[in-house]
Amino acid sequence: MTLKYKNSLDAMLTILSVGGKITHAPNQISYMLNGIKYYSLEVRMNGDDYLIQAIEQEAIDLFNAAMTILDEKKTILRKIKKIGVINLLIFLPTTILFEV
Repeated sequence: MTLKYKNSLDAMLTILSVGGKITHAPNQISYMLNGIKYYSLEVRMNGDDYLIQAIEQEAIDLFNAAMTILDEKKTILRKIKKIGVINLLIFLPTTILFEV
């Protein structure tokens, strides 16, 4: 499957929308020796790993989007931990609960 992207942010969002996962995302933007802002993250899709890179404003946009997505996932995990395993079973589909 060949996917086309407008920019690094579009690449990340497209990969995530088809089941990809962020596997590594630094929590800060880097600066190259010449002062240019740089950000990269790793994603995995269908068992393949990809590196998405961006510079300057695109790096800022990619960083902000990745951190927002990861923060949302952390919030969901905290809520699941708070609910507890027993209460979590209520939300699972019944086909999974009664599989033999």
